[in-house]
Amino acid sequence: MFKSYYQHYHSLSPQEVYEGLLSYGMFSDNLPSFLQSADFFAWCKEQKDSTFQKKETTPVYYESIRNVNIPRLITIPNPIAYRNLCLNLKNNWDDILLHFQTYTDNQDWKVSRIHIRKTKENKKILVLGKYDTLRVVNRQIDKEQLFDMGFSDYREDDDPLLKFKIKSRFQAHEDISNCFGSIYTHSLTWAVAGKANAKVNRSGFWFNELDTLLMNTNNGETHGILIGAHAYNLVSEIILVVIDHQLVKKGYKFIRHIDDYVCLTKNYEKAENFLADLSNELRKFGLILNGKKVSIEDLPATKNSSWIVDISNHPVSLISYLNYNVMVNYLDFLLSLLKKNDDDATILNYGIKVITGKRASTNAVEYLIDTVHHLVMIYPYLVGLLENQLFERYEINISTIKNISENLLHYGTERNSYELVAYSIYFSLKYDFEFDINSTLLEKTGSLDDCLTLLLAYLYDKKKYGIRSKAVKQHKVVAEHLYSNNEDDYWLYYYEVLPANDLKDYWSKMKKDKVSFLKQVFNS
Repeated sequence: MFKSYYQHYHSLSPQEVYEGLLSYGMFSDNLPSFLQSADFFAWCKEQKDSTFQKKETTPVYYESIRNVNIPRLITIPNPIAYRNLCLNLKNNWDDILLHFQTYTDNQDWKVSRIHIRKTKENKKILVLGKYDTLRVVNRQIDKEQLFDMGFSDYREDDDPLLKFKIKSRFQAHEDISNCFGSIYTHSLTWAVAGKANAKVNRSGFWFNELDTLLMNTNNGETHGILIGAHAYNLVSEIILVVIDHQLVKKGYKFIRHIDDYVCLTKNYEKAENFLADLSNELRKFGLILNGKKVSIEDLPATKNSSWIVDISNHPVSLISYLNYNVMVNYLDFLLSLLKKNDDDATILNYGIKVITGKRASTNAVEYLIDTVHHLVMIYPYLVGLLENQLFERYEINISTIKNISENLLHYGTERNSYELVAYSIYFSLKYDFEFDINSTLLEKTGSLDDCLTLLLAYLYDKKKYGIRSKAVKQHKVVAEHLYSNNEDDYWLYYYEVLPANDLKDYWSKMKKDKVSFLKQVFNS
């Protein structure tokens, strides 16, 4: 049954929003999976409001490589500042719901396709029982979140573009240039109260406080909101639904995937008008279109990108077992598609996922591993494939994982690729092996000057040399220096390294109460 945008949000209680954002949504999915904030969420519930200082803070920065080999800064906000932000969203959830209802009720379809929706607590699965009889069981969903930004269900969401195409001849496609980085925090108040009213009423309303709390997570900056933690996705929607509303009123048939728009029109002029009107509405909030992504194409057009169609039509889709020759030919095919599509590594990511669910011969798997190993060095964007798509699915032996990880470590260190280095250390911790290097990881990676790399190096050195070792003492010296110089963008490192007595204020209190942001398996 179709569910409206507002119905998805309305299914979430204020407490669920708060817990989902703070306990499960503080760390981006693009980070190595060794961090958690459930401890911090539980601690927050026991504290007085005076504990949570409302002041400007600096987030941790992590450089993640996008599919076109361009870096993007993922952030981890100061936990106190992020808690204050999440609490504001919780306490004013009814007002936020009213805002979403006001600006989406005029939609006969769901314009925003990727937005917060509640994760189903249980799902039914079919399993084979004794004597091959089928039975239905309930199983908890294996997710570390209360809601999901990327999930879609045809029964709930439908596909409006299919209906829009029936009477259309052209399709306009565009996205917002540097969307999150360009959002002016004050424009949030314009979206909620209107620009004129917001300028008159600069205090005393929840949206003004939200504006301030957003700035507090980002060095007091008014230009740009952070990328990574889930709360910022929710905040961006407060602005973007207002823009959607104005375009729907003008009669346009379109959908939006976060900051990406697709509009169907009867003629070319109408498509041009949509681009102009969209640009005008964005400009009201200080946003602009990405000129490199703007296009208008004739219909009919394929539903998916041409390369997706090519991959779907490849004979490998009909094969359940892959031998060596099939694997070689298929990977060559993916590389040829890559070169025809401006080296967009999304093609490799998608194409490799298509086959990793299939059985394969030993030499075919070896060729796949070696190929991806090679490609990750060129396209760090693919490093996320290694753990779940290759290491786990094919039960790759530790020596092979170690070899790959050592290459990632050395290559990443030489090229200042923070992401490759971070994942290499993460793999060593998860799969319990030591690198063949004649130094501590602090000495090996310290020059990279990256918080997450330093933290992972600390965890590695502590595990290898012991908590009382010279190596760990060196980490404490570095952490003390960063802390004493107010290097807040390293808060996660110095908080985990230093004892409570070397910390002050809420940091010390959290440490004394044994709050950690590390998953237990990495905190031994």
